[in-house]
Amino acid sequence: MKKRLFQDERGFTLIEMLVVLFVIGVIIAIALPNLKNAGEAAQEKACKANRKLIGSQADNYYLEFGNYPSSVKKMKRRGYLRTVPTCPAKGTYRFQKNAPVEKRVKCSVHGD
Repeated sequence: MKKRLFQDERGFTLIEMLVVLFVIGVIIAIALPNLKNAGEAAQEKACKANRKLIGSQADNYYLEFGNYPSSVKKMKRRGYLRTVPTCPAKGTYRFQKNAPVEKRVKCSVHGD
């Protein structure tokens, strides 16, 4: 009768480990682009919300002074904004007095 040395030992074979690593790699390859796109979409939405806030506060400024502010910093100095908003993608905002309402506030990263 032949005695087997590793009869009672249990574990994973090399093939099983390679299959598991391959499956994990495929899942990561599928998930990473989606996570990146979700992050960019969130930045764009936050930027759009900041531009809308600046635009509405510029309208309030207009109602009080009869003209639009020359810059976003001027709105902060006058108390219409607590802080100068910054784009999550590290952009800055410009205010354009003569532009249509929808395009009055522009971002250096996301445009209008």
